[in-house]
Amino acid sequence: MRSFRVLAAAAVAIGLVGVIPAAAATAPPAHIAGGDAGPPLYPSIVNVRLVRTEAALQRAVEFVDTAQADKAVAQLSVARTQLRKAWTGAKYVIDTAPPPVAGDSAVGRASGGAIPGASPYADQYATGLAVVGLQHDVAATAIGLTDGANTALLSSLSTTIFTALNARDAAIAYFHSKDKPAPARNARAGGTPVVAGWGSVMPQATPLLADEIQQLNGMEKGPVSAGVGKVLRAAELQDVKTQRTLNQFWPPAPAG
Repeated sequence: MRSFRVLAAAAVAIGLVGVIPAAAATAPPAHIAGGDAGPPLYPSIVNVRLVRTEAALQRAVEFVDTAQADKAVAQLSVARTQLRKAWTGAKYVIDTAPPPVAGDSAVGRASGGAIPGASPYADQYATGLAVVGLQHDVAATAIGLTDGANTALLSSLSTTIFTALNARDAAIAYFHSKDKPAPARNARAGGTPVVAGWGSVMPQATPLLADEIQQLNGMEKGPVSAGVGKVLRAAELQDVKTQRTLNQFWPPAPAG
C-alpha cells in the first residue's frame, strides 16, 4: 500500500504538493506544503480539500488491499466530492486574485520558493497547479486500482478516473481563458523575459500527463479484463488529447 508521500511523488518532484502521513489522517487538517524549501502554504479554502481528498484515496487503497470493495467504493465517492470542492476553492482564489504584475513571483513559482516579504500563502497560479496535481493523484491512484477490480469497484474507479480527467481539462481551459499576463521585463540572469501568468507554471503539469500515459501503457500490456482495457484505452486517449492541448496553450521552452 502506497503512502501519501509516494502517492504524490510526481507532484512533490515538481514542487506542487507534499502530503501528510496516513497516521495523521484523523488529525486536524494540516497545510500541504513541500520541504524546507518548498512552496508557500496553500489557502485553507483549497488546502483542507487537498488533505481530505488524499486521505480518502489512502483509505480506498487500504480497503481494496483488504478485499473490502464496498468500502473502497464509498471512499472513492468521498475523494471525488473533495476533489470537486478543491477546484471550487481554487477557482474562487483565482477569481478574486489581483491582476498579475510583470515579474511577479514567476521565478519563485518555478523554483518552488516563496518571495521575501510576500504572503506565506501560495498565489493563484501555484494554488491552481496544486489542484492539477491533486487531479493527477486521483486519476493515477484509481488507474492503479483497476487491475482485478470487480464490476462495482471498476465502475466506481472509472467514474473517479474520468471525474479527475474531465476536471483537469476544464481547469486547463479555464486557466487559458484567464491567461492575460502583464508585460514582460528582463529579470532573469540571461535576460529572458519573466512574465507572470499561467504560462509560468503550467509547463510543470506536462510531466503529470507523461506519467499517466506511461502508467496506462504499462497496464494495458498486462493481462487485464475487457472492461478494464476499455477504461484504460479511453483514459489514455483523453490524456493524449489533454497533453496536446497543454502544449498548444503553453508550448515547452526551446532547448537551451
